[in-house]
Amino acid sequence: MKQWKRLLFYILVNVTVSATTMLGVLYLWENTNLKNVLFVQSPRSQDEETRDTLTTPSTFETQPPLVIQIDEIVGVGNLDTEYVRLKRVGNSGQEKISLQNWQIKDEDNHTFTILAQSGMESLELHKKGAVNIYTKQGTSNPIELYLGFSEPLWEPGETVTLIEPSGDVHDTFLIP
Repeated sequence: MKQWKRLLFYILVNVTVSATTMLGVLYLWENTNLKNVLFVQSPRSQDEETRDTLTTPSTFETQPPLVIQIDEIVGVGNLDTEYVRLKRVGNSGQEKISLQNWQIKDEDNHTFTILAQSGMESLELHKKGAVNIYTKQGTSNPIELYLGFSEPLWEPGETVTLIEPSGDVHDTFLIP
């Protein structure tokens, strides 16, 4: 009987350690940019990496930090649940960032001006703010915009691009 108690104790310790580790990994995954690093970069061949290593100067080019990112795309292929979430990230020094003239583009070169398509005259994202952009019809408000389509827009494997008002690509997201 004493061995069973000892065995049960070790099983409970193992379950506790495993659960704590899993929760820690999930917390880091959701609250850091690890998933963006893993999913945004395209796979490269060994030849490309070797060529870049040989021809790239030792100084690193700095890209402007992301101010708004495509956080997730949910319900792909289902009109009732399909949406793109844009999230304010980083610290640009600005209290609010207007979404005026920002665009979303799909791989078929369909470009949607976010506010014009949703019927909103203006919308600003505050620090750590987010907005869901639904494909379906609905009444837009400051946290949910509706593009007004009768069919889903997004497909698995497609790359969604967020374009700044200047026309520069700001962020991309590969739909799993």
